[in-house]
Amino acid sequence: MMEDNPAWYKTWFDTPFYHTLYQDRNIAEAQHFLQNLIENLPIKPQDRIMDIACGRGRHALFLAEQGFQVTGTDLSPNSISYAQQEAKRRKLKATFYVHDMRNKAQEKADVVLNVFTSIGYFEDVVDNTKAIQAFYDNLVDGGIAVIDFLHVPQVKKNWVSDEVVTKGGIEFTLKRTFEKDWIKKDILFSHEGSAYAFTERVRALTRDDFEQICSKVGFHITKIFGNYSLKPFDTKTAERLILIVQK
Repeated sequence: MMEDNPAWYKTWFDTPFYHTLYQDRNIAEAQHFLQNLIENLPIKPQDRIMDIACGRGRHALFLAEQGFQVTGTDLSPNSISYAQQEAKRRKLKATFYVHDMRNKAQEKADVVLNVFTSIGYFEDVVDNTKAIQAFYDNLVDGGIAVIDFLHVPQVKKNWVSDEVVTKGGIEFTLKRTFEKDWIKKDILFSHEGSAYAFTERVRALTRDDFEQICSKVGFHITKIFGNYSLKPFDTKTAERLILIVQK
């Protein structure tokens, strides 16, 4: 049982079961979001884009298909291996390597992406600041970062405490709870006679939290959007919390 393990994301994200559970994630929605960013932000064709916490590279690979110079980093060796193979198979110029987002990357970028709630997992709240500091350090002067996070009121509005879903022939039991400043999901299932239990935990960071962290590391917030169509952020109606910040 991996409950309350501060490094839960190192194990769960690197298992094949994670990708089985989330195999139906909306690719069209993700591409819609990225296309809107390309059209609405000062992103030039020659810009170098770094996708931090890229997973299996679905977003980075899409951007590479659009002709951008793309680097994807993630803590999961299995996900990075998959992304590398996909880039090779599709003959795309995209680089992927294993990396902890709390540390400065190997190269600089014009644009840093951290999308689809890929931060806030750390047990120590200071590590969220370290990660956003690294985003800053990874950028060239004047570069921009996109931080896309869940919007806590929207999560509460659509809350489902208990759910059973079947994916890839596996029945997953999902139990969701709020614990202090954490949004928690317990994931229970059996596979080939063995029982498994994993826990996802993300800190319920707010707009104020991100504004304070961004100010501390030196970022200037230029825009805040409330959904993937890039509508202005309204705390009552926003589906997401999407910050555009500049170095």
